[in-house]
Amino acid sequence: MADNNSLYELGLEYESAAEKVKERIESKRNKLRSLRNSICSNEAYVLKSELNTLYKEYREAKNTADYLKNYYSENSTVAWGGILE
Repeated sequence: MADNNSLYELGLEYESAAEKVKERIESKRNKLRSLRNSICSNEAYVLKSELNTLYKEYREAKNTADYLKNYYSENSTVAWGGILE
């Protein structure tokens, strides 16, 4: 990441990261589906735990991307560094 990236470009990088996390989520979900017969297994528990973490990561990256990409937008809820109520 270059030091002179605009907020919008930084938002695009966060969006790209969110898509990579989404791919990891799909991979883990497919693995979990394949364990359908042993849904209470330790492996299933670990996968569910990892999925919870990935969902949080995805949501945070997606929200940050949207925030940065729309920071200077006229219709944005962001104004002067704060959130409008």
